[in-house]
Amino acid sequence: MSKNKHLALLMASMILIFSCKSQQVNSSSKADEKAATAKEGQTTSATKSVKQNQLISISEQNLSPNHARINATLIYINPVLMPGDTSNPCSKAPCKAKLRVNEVLGYGSSFGNPLSSGDTIYTTFMFTTHATTKDLFPAFKEFYPGVKVGDKIQTDLESRLGMGGGGSVSYFVYGYKILK
Repeated sequence: MSKNKHLALLMASMILIFSCKSQQVNSSSKADEKAATAKEGQTTSATKSVKQNQLISISEQNLSPNHARINATLIYINPVLMPGDTSNPCSKAPCKAKLRVNEVLGYGSSFGNPLSSGDTIYTTFMFTTHATTKDLFPAFKEFYPGVKVGDKIQTDLESRLGMGGGGSVSYFVYGYKILK
């Protein structure tokens, strides 16, 4: 084989390896023309796979580790306030809620428990389910309008594994936007 053919074969093989696609290599000898055509086809499909993987990684680039971006519907707000420290916002407004996952848009690295459309999960809204006001968060610059049952939201949901290795997972909402 010529040097260019070896280089093309090496590049196609590396692209296939890095795109995590397994592909059977045909080792039988064929006419040079058929081999060249097959190599060009492999390179084209491998290039498409790499481009698709690049799009996925670009869209996930802004997701923090242990986070999933989801669209969800709020189906329940637990009205019980957290007792104790009155400076804690969850002692002034509800923080616990149940979400139904409508769509998973992406995952950051190390997200512990994959979610599917239709899953229901219990979450803690770290800035409460009420609107962020100066009373609740005197130094907070972000504004969240508050949520109510039936609202559809998009959020970057944080996942934390429970202590003791029991396999329990806790989910936390730090911010959201209400979807129309």
